[in-house]
Amino acid sequence: MRATRLAALLLVPLLGACATKRDVRDLRDEMASMRAAQDSALLAMQRQNRMFLDSINSHNARLRGDISNRFLQVDRQLVQIQELTGQGQQRLQELREQINSRAQQDAARQAESGSTDAGAAGSDADADELYNTSMASLRRGSLQTARTGFQEFLRAYPEHRLAPDALFNVGETYNEAKDVPNALQTYAQVVQRFPTSPRAPTALYRAGTLEAGRGRRAEARTLFNRIVQAYARSPEATLARDQLQKLGR
Repeated sequence: MRATRLAALLLVPLLGACATKRDVRDLRDEMASMRAAQDSALLAMQRQNRMFLDSINSHNARLRGDISNRFLQVDRQLVQIQELTGQGQQRLQELREQINSRAQQDAARQAESGSTDAGAAGSDADADELYNTSMASLRRGSLQTARTGFQEFLRAYPEHRLAPDALFNVGETYNEAKDVPNALQTYAQVVQRFPTSPRAPTALYRAGTLEAGRGRRAEARTLFNRIVQAYARSPEATLARDQLQKLGR
């Protein structure tokens, strides 16, 4: 009996030691599980943060684009206001009066001396100034002022070397203003009046793209084919062939 009690007393510490080891293992497993859960939660938070930052960056990019567009619209509106107040037209009127005055003076000198050299030099200087002034208006988006200037240029200098460019730019002002009928008519005049100018195939290509843009495929093909046939070596010929392939689909 005493031996049995002694054995029982010896087993109690051993059983306690086994229980303690299991508790430690269980605690370690639980801590490992908790760390894994924390790591997973941390990764999820990092993904959410990246998504949030990407969203902010995208929003900022759109905001910058909107601000840029608004500034552009404001600039256009200021140009329109300038036109309404007559500042651009006033400059063209001054140039027109200057040209007419210079022409009268040159004509008087020519009548007296029988020479045309001085008149030609003066005309070239005035023509360049008028063309450059009109071109500056076109670049600013002042379409009506630019158109008036180019039309005055053509009236005063119909045979000038820049006459094809001036007439083409009249078409560009209509094109920018979404006035397709007048743009097409002006581009046709470029080809008719200046068929050997580099502006002729460009005008045909502009007209072809306008016709294609409003669904007139047959008219567009005709214009692109004219470029390929009449201006085969022009840069527009390559573009016209590409357009013909697209229209043939």
